Amino acid sequence: MFRCDVCRGPNGKGLHRHDGHRLVLYGDLVVCDLCWIGNHDGWTPDYEPILLDHLERIGLPVPERNAKGLLPRG
Repeated sequence: MFRCDVCRGPNGKGLHRHDGHRLVLYGDLVVCDLCWIGNHDGWTPDYEPILLDHLERIGLPVPERNAKGLLPRG
């Protein structure tokens, strides 16, 4: 099991099961399938504080926003 770095929900991980997606733009955060699929067109503003705080903490720049004004999924 692992916790999604964005929604903090528990997710499965085991033999032949990998429910996480790495966000390279955000310093290799791992998110669950629900967050990955649900934010296909950019991160909802509800999750922005989590992503922006993480980027600031590890010293990475904020990615350029997409045409919808959202942070890219990454």
